[in-house]
Amino acid sequence: MKNTNLIKSGLALIVIMLFIVGCAASNTANTAGKSKKAKEVYDPTGTWEYTVEAPDGATGGKLVIGGNPGTYTAQLETDQFGTIEVTDVDFQDTAMTGSIDVMGNTAELECDFDGDTFSGVIYFGENTLPLEGRRVSK
Repeated sequence: MKNTNLIKSGLALIVIMLFIVGCAASNTANTAGKSKKAKEVYDPTGTWEYTVEAPDGATGGKLVIGGNPGTYTAQLETDQFGTIEVTDVDFQDTAMTGSIDVMGNTAELECDFDGDTFSGVIYFGENTLPLEGRRVSK
């Protein structure tokens, strides 16, 4: 009788182990063919109000971003210089770079976006001008 109970216990243990191994193998097989969830691409399009800290005081305007990933366009609407097209717009993840022409001089623009806000700088000659903004419409 003792041998029968020992055999039954051994067989039950083997069945449990096979079940566990089978479940683990099944889970691996199910997840092996699935790719990770695609990372959501940040969409910077819309109208953004911004402020630049210039040597002679803060100034502001609107940054308007249009287009689609790989083909974004941007322009700055300013009180002082009118509308300035941003050229060489490059958007990587949540960072945008581009160039602007201010009175015949080229300035470089760098912005880091975080949801509906951004911060960055404008490199204009020897000056590094801090830039901040927030999205006002999509």
